[in-house]
Amino acid sequence: MMARIREHRPSVPPAGFTLVEMIIVILIAGILSGIVAVFIVRPVEGYRDLQRRATLVDAAESALRRMERDVRIALPNSVRRVNLGGGGFALELIPTLDGGKYEFGGNACESLSFAGAGDTNFDVIGGFHNVTPGNYSNYRMVVNNLGTTNNDVYVDGSSAPDPSVITPLGINISIIRPASAAPCGGDPVNDHVIFSSAHQFKGGASTNRRVYIVTTPVSYLCLPDAANPSLGTLMRYENYPIVAAQPSSAAIAPLATAASARVADRISACSVTTTTVDVRNTSLVTVDLSIAEAGEEIRLIHQMPLDNTR
Repeated sequence: MMARIREHRPSVPPAGFTLVEMIIVILIAGILSGIVAVFIVRPVEGYRDLQRRATLVDAAESALRRMERDVRIALPNSVRRVNLGGGGFALELIPTLDGGKYEFGGNACESLSFAGAGDTNFDVIGGFHNVTPGNYSNYRMVVNNLGTTNNDVYVDGSSAPDPSVITPLGINISIIRPASAAPCGGDPVNDHVIFSSAHQFKGGASTNRRVYIVTTPVSYLCLPDAANPSLGTLMRYENYPIVAAQPSSAAIAPLATAASARVADRISACSVTTTTVDVRNTSLVTVDLSIAEAGEEIRLIHQMPLDNTR
């Protein structure tokens, strides 16, 4: 008989991981995750906080710049404010569409008369720059608004007395630019203004002989909410009639029917201050605006110069 030869093969360990090895891997992974959390999560959170603050600052700056544009073109002595109970404010002004220097005596120009029944036509030296020649029933002209009791565009504009610092709503205004060079000041682009009926501007000639073209007022209404800033708003209202008493509520006339737009939200605090009690007697308005979100709050203070020269 032949002897059976046995083949010896080396033993092979079973494939896979043992429970101990898996536990060790999990522990190492947990340690590495903790290290990552310390060095990565905090910078990411810091970046998010920085981004949120930048967004809040941009929102506040945009709102303040929008207000400043209106304040800069406001009719002299037309900016007025009222502080609201519980914080907030109402700021109102009458924007100017254009302005020019009216003729008042001398050379061959048609002068603006402040005597008798007033005037129906006069020349504007150099002409207007923004308003083109044409007929306008929705424009009004203002001369020498002092913002005082007897010379206030808001009082005169609401009741339309004659004489007044502003033309009544019923007067149609025509602006004509002569095709040929006019003798008035030797300037070929002087504009000639014609009223559909005579009007007398009270208060006499303005300091700089300025006449302004206006339409309707603009109001800013800031209603903050410190407890829940997401409810605080800064709103802009336009296209409402001139009224003697400054409007301070969006729920009643004239703001209730005015066109409105949200300028900013998330307002936690806001205020307006001036160097005098009456904003129309100063040349500077200071707006303090705070915006908050997710526990983050930024505060901007912006000063807006007024041009009250007449």
